[in-house]
Amino acid sequence: MAAATAPAPLILAAFRSPALATEAKADGTPVTAADREAEATIRAALRRAGEWGTLEILGEEGGADGEPGPLRWIIDPIDGTRAFARGLPTFGTIVALEETASRRALVGVIHLPAAGETLAAARGLGARRGGTGGGMEVRASRAGDLRTAIVSVPDLAEFRAAGMAEGYHRLHRLCDRVRGYTDCWAHAQVVAGAVDALVDPGLRPWDVRATQVLIEEAGGAHLTRASAVAGCEDIVCGSPALVEQLARVFGF
Repeated sequence: MAAATAPAPLILAAFRSPALATEAKADGTPVTAADREAEATIRAALRRAGEWGTLEILGEEGGADGEPGPLRWIIDPIDGTRAFARGLPTFGTIVALEETASRRALVGVIHLPAAGETLAAARGLGARRGGTGGGMEVRASRAGDLRTAIVSVPDLAEFRAAGMAEGYHRLHRLCDRVRGYTDCWAHAQVVAGAVDALVDPGLRPWDVRATQVLIEEAGGAHLTRASAVAGCEDIVCGSPALVEQLARVFGF
């Protein structure tokens, strides 16, 4: 939690700043100086964390650093850079701890700087708004009716890239309340039960790992598979009953 919240002041200082400049990375996705500075801040915070600071760190902007081992940190300094650069408050910072071989998340934190909110979970400790040691417990939705549920999805372009466009259109025929919430803000709303479920294709490890432990500890469910987008994963998560239904819609 300390590492995830550490860059919040510099992120918020850059948010909606006229001086904020956006560049395109090699894969076409946007990046800003704030992304790089925030990741450096998170890495420094983790490196100060005693024995936990010796673990390998994998970050979206800086890649892998440190000696590979059974555990590693995975970080995304500003998840939702496109929203951040456009002045939309639906971005956040993600920190997760995973078992390297199994890719099983043990700890997950999503911090939403614009909302001043942190969701954190660890195996066996539950999921809380404010952290595993305090704050308010959060619970995923128990909704079972896909027609009336609120289901979150990102842009159609993401589904096309993952070969899931047919499922995207089918979902809109089956569900009356499909909403275009994206990035870790959407994931946080599903963990907290405000949104009943989400489908999110083509995610990198730093996009999805924290969500996996958060949703399980909140009493929800997820299914994750290798994506048609190279090196990525597709996820369905939320209410256990809806996850089953959405898995059939999208062929999980």
